[in-house]
Amino acid sequence: MSIITRRGDDGNTDVMYGGRMPKTSPEVVACGCVDELNAALGMVRVSGVPEAVVEKIDTIQKHLVSLMGLLSVPIEKRDKYLSDGYPSIGQDDLDWLESIAAEMPTKFDGWARPGAAGDPGAAWMDMARTICRRAELSAWDMGEGASHDACKFLNRLSDILWLWARELEKAAG
Repeated sequence: MSIITRRGDDGNTDVMYGGRMPKTSPEVVACGCVDELNAALGMVRVSGVPEAVVEKIDTIQKHLVSLMGLLSVPIEKRDKYLSDGYPSIGQDDLDWLESIAAEMPTKFDGWARPGAAGDPGAAWMDMARTICRRAELSAWDMGEGASHDACKFLNRLSDILWLWARELEKAAG
């Protein structure tokens, strides 16, 4: 089966459990932003960052795939989605992110100038951070359909990406 179906040529896309929605709907936009974040984190993974960071990014990417599923299901179908056993984002995931942040120095040393240290990993981390912020805003833009845990996850994640970028810059000298 070809990936080219032509079903999206009218500006709509299929959604889980049947139905279609505009590609400009908040759900589709938020899902696309998280997808872009996932791709940017892929660039971080291959940019020479320490293996311990790569391992955490791998887990984060697994969470982002779950997050895309959660965001892309219309609110009226979300209970079915969750009862069918699809992965979600919850307090345990937020606690895990907060534990990562707790291990890092959190002193604010002023605004960053991404790329100034010459470290590709730090620059890609900053790119992922800005995409993450946009993904969070897009998720909140879903209004009543926003998963608050998903939005909180993206908020925590953008902070962690900022901290990792600063650590990588310091290591680069």
